[in-house]
Amino acid sequence: MQPSFLIAVFAMLAVAGAFVLPPLWRGARSVALAVAVFVPLAAVPMYMLLGTPAALNAAASTGKQGIDQEIDTLAQRMQADPGNLDGWVLLARARKAQGRFADSKQALERALKLAPKEPALMVDLAETMAQADPRHHFDDAALKLLQSAQTIDPKNQRALWFLGIAKYQRDDFAGAAATWQPLLALAPANTRAPLLQQIDAARAKAGLPPLPADALPAASPPLLQVRVDIAPDLRVKLKPDDVLFVFARAIGGPPMPLAVKRIPAKDFPQTLTLSDDDGPMPTLRLSQQTSVTLEARVSHSGEATAQAGDFEAAPVTATVGAKNATVLGIDKVHP
Repeated sequence: MQPSFLIAVFAMLAVAGAFVLPPLWRGARSVALAVAVFVPLAAVPMYMLLGTPAALNAAASTGKQGIDQEIDTLAQRMQADPGNLDGWVLLARARKAQGRFADSKQALERALKLAPKEPALMVDLAETMAQADPRHHFDDAALKLLQSAQTIDPKNQRALWFLGIAKYQRDDFAGAAATWQPLLALAPANTRAPLLQQIDAARAKAGLPPLPADALPAASPPLLQVRVDIAPDLRVKLKPDDVLFVFARAIGGPPMPLAVKRIPAKDFPQTLTLSDDDGPMPTLRLSQQTSVTLEARVSHSGEATAQAGDFEAAPVTATVGAKNATVLGIDKVHP
């Protein structure tokens, strides 16, 4: 088993996190839970290296014991190759996935020594320190890391989010709300309304009125119309919990979607639109493309990555901004 296999495991978790983020926002009941909301966005480029989501399927079927052995092997290799920045980052995230936060912290500290001005590492280390704390508290050392990261990268979403949590934990509710407010323009569109609720809740604790109704940025205009239908022999096999995913990907670019919709798989044919607001990454925008590849998949598990038995359509090329809807026909079963 190669280190790239481990990358697949953690990339799959990162991609899955992108689709569970909104429910976590809505379900947050405490600051402790909020610590877990943001999936490390720095893990997403690992997904981009893998080619297609199908490359992740093998990772899902590997046993925990085998993965643990590979992580231990990686740790041994890092002792012989201490200057390998990517290795330390991968080891840190692997240890975090195991719940070994002290080991993850040590690996991130080694990585930060190799890249002392990298804000993503600062945020990762601060988050790990909070996860290792029984109260999930960002102590002064973690707070300093977050402040440094935000100074270097003022639009770093995770730095802003965790800084707000750190202030909230110190009963600086007004400061928390003010720190979170820029995220309304930076975060994915489907997280903005629940984020506004979090901000207004903090403002209420500070004795401040809610933000005005126009605080949310205007929705991006639709750029693609998509009509999805399903073959009759597959329609009768649909289950109540099945989920329809529609993806737009850059032609010849990374497999990370430019835009994605996740809706119940029922009432076919379905017509929907895609816009920049449907993009999981702010740096990858549908509006930057002239044409894209569209894909549709019915997921039985509810996961975004393809699983054996899922129903899917053949990819279709579509022109961004076209007035007519692009038709996708789901007519095959994923092997």
